[in-house]
Amino acid sequence: MNKKIVQEIKEKGIFKINNFLNNSQISKFSKIVNHYSAPKNDPESYFPVNLKTLSYKIFKLNFTKFFHSLDLWKLEKNKNLNYLADSFFKDKSSLKFIDAYYSKVSNKAILPWHTDQAYHGKISVDQYNHPDNFFLKIFIYLTDVGPNNGCMSYIPGSHRIGYAIRKSIYEKKISYQPYWNLVDFRKILFNNKQYFIEYLKDESILEDFFNKTEPLLKDDINKNNNFSYEAKAGSAIIFDEGGVHQGSKPQFNDRMVVRYLYSIKKFN
Repeated sequence: MNKKIVQEIKEKGIFKINNFLNNSQISKFSKIVNHYSAPKNDPESYFPVNLKTLSYKIFKLNFTKFFHSLDLWKLEKNKNLNYLADSFFKDKSSLKFIDAYYSKVSNKAILPWHTDQAYHGKISVDQYNHPDNFFLKIFIYLTDVGPNNGCMSYIPGSHRIGYAIRKSIYEKKISYQPYWNLVDFRKILFNNKQYFIEYLKDESILEDFFNKTEPLLKDDINKNNNFSYEAKAGSAIIFDEGGVHQGSKPQFNDRMVVRYLYSIKKFN
C-alpha cells in the first residue's frame, strides 16, 4: 500500500485514503480535538513531536496534553507514517509538526490558490530555501468535508512545477520573482517559459497547467470544483505541499483535523 501511495504522490502530488480511521478512532481523536477546540495556528493546537518537548508537559504538570500526545504518537506509529515519509523522500524523514485543530462554521475568506515553501515579497539570496526542504503533509479529517465545505483542492502534477521553480531560483538559473499565489506562479512560468520547457522536457506539462488554471483566475472554489476533494470523517489526504492548492471554507459544519507534517531529517 505504501508503494502505491508514494507512487501516486510522486505522480500527482496527492493521495486520498478512505476509512483511514475506524469509528472508534474517529471518536477518540474527536474528543481530543474537542477538548482544546483550538483554531488552526493556535498554540494549543500543537503537540510535542519528541521526548524533550513531551517531557516538558510533565514538568508543567500538563498531564492531559501529555497523554493526548501519546495517543497521537501511537496513531503515527500504528499507521507507519514515518515509514511512508521515508519512502516518499527516499531519505530519513523527521516528524516536524503534529497539530489538531477545530474550525467553526464560517464564510470568511480563505487563502487563495497558492504553493507552500514559496517566496513572496523582497528577499535576499541567503534566504533561499533548499528545494528539497519541504513538507509531506498528512491531513486526517474527523468530520465530513467537501468541495465547498472545508476540504482542499489541488492541481494534480503542479508539485513537479513547484519544485522546478524552487530549484531554479535556488541554483540561480532564473531570476527571483515572487510566486506564492497562483497569479505570480503562472507569471514566473510565462517569464521563463523556454527554460521550464527544457527543464521539464515536455512542453505539454506547462500547457496543461496553464489550461487547467486559467479558469481559476476568474472563478472561485465554490463555482469551480474540478480539483476539489470530498472526504468522509476518518479519511486522510496526503500531499506534497509544493503543489498549487487551496482549502475551502467550512460553510456547513464545524471541521476537525489532525495533521502530521514530515520533512527530510538532515534539514532540521
